[in-house]
Amino acid sequence: MNSSPEKKAGEGIADFILPEGCMLCGGAVNIRKTPGGGAHSYCPHCHYLSRPRLRMHENGLEIAYATAAFA
Repeated sequence: MNSSPEKKAGEGIADFILPEGCMLCGGAVNIRKTPGGGAHSYCPHCHYLSRPRLRMHENGLEIAYATAAFA
């Protein structure tokens, strides 16, 4: 999955967008990574807010969302 170029928002803060990255609606997801607070994501299409876990690997970035409920 391609992402837009990372933008530096401040010391240790990074903002980036994952096209088609929303797990609910498939819209673009805005993600902000902060040094002490982890990561926060927001989908402007369906307004889904989340705290994904980010892990760097040799071949890319892994984004994991915790399961909130089962249906």
